[in-house]
Amino acid sequence: MQLIIRAFILLIITTQAAIAGTKGFSITLQNLGEKDFYDSPIFEQFLENRRNYEKDECWRHYADGISGIHYLEYGFLHLINGHTLQDVWTGKKEVIDRIRKDLHQANENTTSEGYHGMYIIYPKDGYLTIMGIGANADPKKGLTGISPVIKGIKLDQSKPKEGAKIFERSLCRVSKPFNIGFGV
Repeated sequence: MQLIIRAFILLIITTQAAIAGTKGFSITLQNLGEKDFYDSPIFEQFLENRRNYEKDECWRHYADGISGIHYLEYGFLHLINGHTLQDVWTGKKEVIDRIRKDLHQANENTTSEGYHGMYIIYPKDGYLTIMGIGANADPKKGLTGISPVIKGIKLDQSKPKEGAKIFERSLCRVSKPFNIGFGV
């Protein structure tokens, strides 16, 4: 009987630890490319995979153990004040500051700090360029909060299952800056 009680206590302790360690990102995804990407077979398959809790293994390794994207809001990024696509890819200070200000606006779907970060995608002619901008930076530690830009990712719309996995893995690979300042 004591063995059963000990096993039960051990089960309760490990279960709570596992639940407490699960965390996902609150993210915004902004498109600067083809306007019909959100209606594409690949993006629809990506959303279907999310509804079915299918996640790429990348999240355990590349994104510091995060369990993936918890909340995703998507739309189109509108460049203002004469800024160009190149200003985004090079991380021009004015563009990054505006994005971070927007990310820190809390709403009913985010924490009081707002979003963890923003994916910026540029789908065009079957290829994807992507980067991630975290809501925070830590210059003292040399952390800019901006991922490298990944270009030339092939997305074949005739293979939506394969394309959705490539798309998700691409998101994961630029997610590291989202952890800065959120205690991860």
